[in-house]
Amino acid sequence: MQGATGSSGTPRIVLVEYFLSDERALVFGITADSSEADLATVPFSRAEVRALAERIRAELGGGRPALGALLREEPLARLVAPVTRWARPGDLVYLVPHDVLHRLPLHAVPVDDGIALSRRNPVVVTPSASVLQYCLAKRTERRRDSALIVADPPSDRPLVFAREQARAIASQLGHIRMLVGRTASRAELLAALASKDASPAILHFSAHGVFDPDEPMRSGIELADGRLSAQDLLGMTLDVDLVTLAACETGVSDRRPGDELIGLTRALLYAGAPSALVTLWRVDELSTSMLLRDFYAALAGGTSKAEALRQAQALLCERTLADVLAHARESRERLGDDPAATATLAREEARMLARSGDGEAALRLLADTLRTPGLNASDLELLRVAQKRIMLAGPATDAGPGSRVFADPYYWAPFILVGDWY
Repeated sequence: MQGATGSSGTPRIVLVEYFLSDERALVFGITADSSEADLATVPFSRAEVRALAERIRAELGGGRPALGALLREEPLARLVAPVTRWARPGDLVYLVPHDVLHRLPLHAVPVDDGIALSRRNPVVVTPSASVLQYCLAKRTERRRDSALIVADPPSDRPLVFAREQARAIASQLGHIRMLVGRTASRAELLAALASKDASPAILHFSAHGVFDPDEPMRSGIELADGRLSAQDLLGMTLDVDLVTLAACETGVSDRRPGDELIGLTRALLYAGAPSALVTLWRVDELSTSMLLRDFYAALAGGTSKAEALRQAQALLCERTLADVLAHARESRERLGDDPAATATLAREEARMLARSGDGEAALRLLADTLRTPGLNASDLELLRVAQKRIMLAGPATDAGPGSRVFADPYYWAPFILVGDWY
């Protein structure tokens, strides 16, 4: 999908800014060739939009979220509809949310023919037009073939797919340094960033994220020797092109008077990163692994960050159960030297096999994995529990190999790109 571009190859850009009032919502749209902003008035109050946002938040906290139905409801559909009046398919859309809209996936709201806005247009978010100018001024022209990857620090909730992400990214980019496990620490990170070697183009974190609503500047990423907080980041200088926070709720910020955002995203941008790829809610490990694999593949091929994210989200939405099984199997083989990772990935693969209706293959896989040397008591117990669940569940009826298991926006829409689109 290609939108109109200028002579420099820059896409046609549409800036869309929101304002929620007590009586209605105002949506402003402007392009480079506009003499003034266009205004659309939507008859939904701030209270109505906040009520819908609270329902979405509750849905995201459930066991099997169905986010798509809520995003089709009238308030959000009416709020996003003006974008299609100003932006042609393929144009780059910058969204400037307001109030509770900062926490909603406006890019996932259906527009023309029921497809999500982000399927029609690459979408980038910015806290304000002034912050966008700041980010564009920080743009670097370096090649995106180097990365510093910080993944899976020690935790009572190991992130097996974080290690898989690290290896997959390393296979797509040329110059990689990885801090994994106990080396995924604040001390090692600061030493790597202070190194005399050339700064990496990409700084990628795959770890547990924490949003602290009481002290938002304490929100951060849990590393081996403590939390890397938003406050820490404000004191750093990040000479990178992109920071990816593949962790839960890294894009959630606290709102202060004047719609000022306080949290990780602001800290990253003010530390010098022109772009940040962050999340709006708790992410699923398996779907995140698949999305980021496709994102970095597109990025390595020369695609802009905004278009790479659009393509990766569209691909994930179309992935079938057979695709997911193949990815889980490849991941298990890639991490075959790690017994704990093998056990975790086998459980995930078995769950997908059972969901496809092949419970016998799922049970065989678990039985084989139970014989893996080096498994600890906890791994063995979890594998046995998985066996019992599959046996008690009986034949699956909800999905076949061709079903799209990640079609709901809960899986493909948590990631947003903030800052520079390029």
